[in-house]
Amino acid sequence: MSVIKLTPRSSVPVHFSAETTRQGPLTIGQLNILKWIDDSSSVEGRPYPVVTCAISLSGTASVEDVTESLAILIARHEVLRTSFATGPQPCQRVSSVGTLMVDIYSLEGGRANRVDVEAELARHLEITAPRQPDGQRLAGQQLRVALAMSAEVVYAGFLELSHMAVDRAAARILEHELAELISDSAARVIGPPRHQPLDQAELERSERECQKRRRALEYWSSNLAVMPSPLYLTPSAGSELTEADAGDTVGVYMSSPAAALAVQRVSARTRTSRSSCLLAALCAVLSVRTGYREIVFPVMPSNRFERHLYNYVGTLAQTGIAAIDVGSASFDELVRQAWRGMLEGCMHSVYDVYELEKIHNRISHDRGVYFYFEAIYNCSVIESGIPMNERAPSPEHMTAMLSRTQLRHYPMPYRLGTPVRFDVSRLEGEVELCGWSSDVGRVPAEHLTSLLQAVERLLVAAAGGNLDHEGIIDVLQMEPVRRDSNWVKADAQWVELTEIQRLLDDAFAPAKARIFSQVAGEPLVAYVEASDSVRTPEQAHARCMAMLSAHPSAMTPRYYVICEAVSVDVDDPIGWPAGTSAGTGRGAGISPLSTASRADAGSGPSL
Repeated sequence: MSVIKLTPRSSVPVHFSAETTRQGPLTIGQLNILKWIDDSSSVEGRPYPVVTCAISLSGTASVEDVTESLAILIARHEVLRTSFATGPQPCQRVSSVGTLMVDIYSLEGGRANRVDVEAELARHLEITAPRQPDGQRLAGQQLRVALAMSAEVVYAGFLELSHMAVDRAAARILEHELAELISDSAARVIGPPRHQPLDQAELERSERECQKRRRALEYWSSNLAVMPSPLYLTPSAGSELTEADAGDTVGVYMSSPAAALAVQRVSARTRTSRSSCLLAALCAVLSVRTGYREIVFPVMPSNRFERHLYNYVGTLAQTGIAAIDVGSASFDELVRQAWRGMLEGCMHSVYDVYELEKIHNRISHDRGVYFYFEAIYNCSVIESGIPMNERAPSPEHMTAMLSRTQLRHYPMPYRLGTPVRFDVSRLEGEVELCGWSSDVGRVPAEHLTSLLQAVERLLVAAAGGNLDHEGIIDVLQMEPVRRDSNWVKADAQWVELTEIQRLLDDAFAPAKARIFSQVAGEPLVAYVEASDSVRTPEQAHARCMAMLSAHPSAMTPRYYVICEAVSVDVDDPIGWPAGTSAGTGRGAGISPLSTASRADAGSGPSL
């Protein structure tokens, strides 16, 4: 990338005015973002939640063209002139008049790559953002704009929008409208009234919408009961990593014209969306690698299904959950299942985030797992429709297209809350698919690269015709994750016994504790030495749950046996003293394991 030099000039004011000044409660989507901000405030390196986009410019545009267009855009959409008040009764206030200051820079040294200039404008917006004394960004401003000038013409522009104001789908709408306003002065009118966030907040309080949210919570509850968390995790690379690598993050970006041509062909054949075709390929790859026949995982929908929300500018996106049964389906069947699974997940992705938190806390406690709710699949592409059914591309043409695939690595901007994630930013012309790993010790860059290449390989093969399940396996040529006897499947997911032992050590040290894969028919039984603070299974379970987030391949024991003091390390359940209390620690099903039943069980696997 060439060096871009931008010299600051005087900022330009954009004065806007509208007829309305009003206030009211937050929408469900805004409450979701507010909670995300609160939950992320203590996460080191987590960026302030903004949505960014470039300003589309064609021909020559003056500063006046851009500022006049911005004034219309802000007057048209209330959320761009809204302030948010937090606290016990959070609300939003819409102003009727105000001024936006636009940052102006001179592009030195003549013209440069426009994408590089946009990236530099984005960097300037980040470093000039108002901050608190501790360096954290201040909330409040919903829109910030920076322009780069070349020969008194706007060469590039960049928008930064608060996530409280918009999600990515809304940003795309603003991007399109602003481009139209800049290019056509006749279009610079506010236009008819729009569905605004305060209108949405009022609508969401209707009984119909409340019923929809209750059904969404029921859907989440049924799927959280069986969702592996995390979905994709490999055994630690251990000695293969240097100390500097341990815990590092990585992103692998793939740009594939061949995959774009393939999803266009499969989409036309199956009469589904391109995103569903790509998701089907990703699910097939994840199913083969993980060994899960049903892929249940968080997704990020746009939630713009109803007519009044199609061009809505506000934040609606909430994490959804999709359940896609890969089983032995053919590829075309899998595409349709991916479409149905994504649609159902999206239809149940509007909910009260605080009520959902109560549900996932209860299920997490009962299952003894730590849920990662960051989306594993996030497609921000707004599709224009299903492609026409065209003749399948020739193998020679697809081979030529494959030679244009690009792969590159880059560090992640911050650590994910989930071990892996896949983001789709483009589907036409090229498939732009990025895989992220939050820990290269568990999911190295080469694993991500192989997953992305497998997705591309499967799509290209499916472009020539439907593949049965065996055909999918043959095309992928992937081995499942290698798991030795240290791994067991419990409660619908794979867990690592040594990691459970590390969890026990962290939770109970200096007291002794041991995990056994099975004792007297009970799976994952922990023997725990009693201490002043741990005398019951409930106290033991609470300790384990508090430590669980640091142990991604573990889950809590399913059963606890609390024993009096143990003089030496005991790696056999028979050698432990008789338990003073025993049970699940979940508040139900508590019953002591008798010495006889433990003897009948034998020693079982031990660590």
